[in-house]
Amino acid sequence: MTRAAAFAAALAAILGTGGCARSVFPPGGPVDATAPRVFATSPADSSVRVSRNVVVELLFSEGMDHASVRDATRIRPPVERPQFRWSGRRFRVSWAEPLKPNTTYHVVIRGSARDSHGMAMGAPASIHFATGDSLAPGRITGVLRAITLKRDGVPILVFPGSYGSRPDTAAEFEPLYEAATDTAGVYMVTGVVVGQEYRVFAFYDRNANDSFDAELDVLAPYPQPIRLTPDRTVADSINIVAVDPRAPATLSGTIAATDSTARYRVEARGIPDSTVTRRVERNGPGPFTLRVPAGTWTLRAMRLTGPEGKPAALEVRSGEVLELSPEEERRGFLFDFQPLEGPRTQPPPPGGGGH
Repeated sequence: MTRAAAFAAALAAILGTGGCARSVFPPGGPVDATAPRVFATSPADSSVRVSRNVVVELLFSEGMDHASVRDATRIRPPVERPQFRWSGRRFRVSWAEPLKPNTTYHVVIRGSARDSHGMAMGAPASIHFATGDSLAPGRITGVLRAITLKRDGVPILVFPGSYGSRPDTAAEFEPLYEAATDTAGVYMVTGVVVGQEYRVFAFYDRNANDSFDAELDVLAPYPQPIRLTPDRTVADSINIVAVDPRAPATLSGTIAATDSTARYRVEARGIPDSTVTRRVERNGPGPFTLRVPAGTWTLRAMRLTGPEGKPAALEVRSGEVLELSPEEERRGFLFDFQPLEGPRTQPPPPGGGGH
């Protein structure tokens, strides 16, 4: 049986069983909470000697939103004028010109693809195949680490090493390979050609336009280029640290005081513009957390004046100039008002305290 015939037989079986098992709920019935997935592909993943005129077919588990699947589809290395067609739940990808000989290709459906009810896949689906006798042997693996940015389902893009540390034009923004991180931030790019130098990035495409917009998106690089050779086909521990350049820094510490009824304020003032401030208030002594944009700041704490001017205002300054980066955390600040406030006066006990 030919590969095409085998795929058709498998497809008919899946469609037949899937059609009988599906329950149809009336409007207002249960919400679709099952993410769609890819049931079968042709060619199968890791196939070799694939025709340069192949039409890639992917069978989804349910009806899909066609536009979202099209927008989520990537072909690496890029091809000219890809064409997309549907037949029920079958998604077909073809191209105007034959594929290159002796080349490993990747077809990726990003996790943003949605079913007809709006439920996203979440986890991407991909296949890779070769038009030659073998798949390219190179592999790049690593972990994406992040604090405020997400770690799962993030596209990992591999560019030629000649692009430098930041490919920043729309014309250049066409990677050779692509993968995505799992729920632990782990990724693996397979089928990479050896004998070349590469740059690896995690890409946060916040407006989903598949182009890097410096004012909005985050493109987190692995700091050095990677070179795969016939003697070193695997580059592991290519770990990427993703920092949101627009995320605030976090300052935390403690106010020590004897007056538990007073109100206290911690305030950061910008340098050189001291009119730019960030503040947080609390009743009585205790811990505080203050978030400020990246930049240069000074920090102070104040006991605020109470009704009728009592208690009087007090101020304690840290005296330190803080150079803060996005997502940076500084802990351990202590503003001690106790020497200024003096011992707390205790009210006399009931009955006047006589003998």
